[in-house]
Amino acid sequence: MNLEIWMLTFLMIFMLHNLEEIIMVERWLKKTYPKVRKKIPLFAQKEINRVKDMTSIRFAVVVFVLSIFASVLLLIFATTQLVFLFVGLNLFFALNIFTHPLQSLFLKCYTPGVWTSIFLIIPYYILFFDHFSKAGAFTIQTMIGAFLVIVIFIPIFLFSHKIAAKWF
Repeated sequence: MNLEIWMLTFLMIFMLHNLEEIIMVERWLKKTYPKVRKKIPLFAQKEINRVKDMTSIRFAVVVFVLSIFASVLLLIFATTQLVFLFVGLNLFFALNIFTHPLQSLFLKCYTPGVWTSIFLIIPYYILFFDHFSKAGAFTIQTMIGAFLVIVIFIPIFLFSHKIAAKWF
């Protein structure tokens, strides 16, 4: 598979996964979270309580801000073929791979993002890691660059939540 197909596939999965979360997050926090709260460890409850007033609009703003930065990285990657940018973006998004299915199993209920995680994200990453490892893309230099992309994306992620909370 060529890199353009990987980029398009990543964009589609990123979009579909985030749409599932945008559509479901507000309802889940209002209806399901109060029912399952006692099952959630205290440290996680504190984190959820910070975002318990999350609305679909606020979450969409978070996704929008992240999408701007992801799009810039993808554009730079498409024009320069600096693979570490794409690998880093994928690894940042991959941190999300098992969180939704594990949360659903632990809570014994649906959690926003679980269906796209199971049916799109996990299969994508199986193919992604297989393809890019066979292509020799996971060199030390690529992984160091990818790590830097992840480190840069963490404050962007936190910033996106601050923007959303302040304005929406």
